[in-house]
Amino acid sequence: MLTIKADGGSHKPGSKQAARDAKKNSILEKCAVPLLRLRTDGSREKEKIKNALKRD
Repeated sequence: MLTIKADGGSHKPGSKQAARDAKKNSILEKCAVPLLRLRTDGSREKEKIKNALKRD
């Protein structure tokens, strides 16, 4: 199992989005679900996803 999130960049500490991200990260960590963050301006997404799925 893997969660994928497309990120446009970092959010300012204390912002609503930063708080939502912290909450999401905490929930996923507690449930032992890996999170793969992909930048919206990135490349090689397919390769990164394949590599993340191969990890145990």
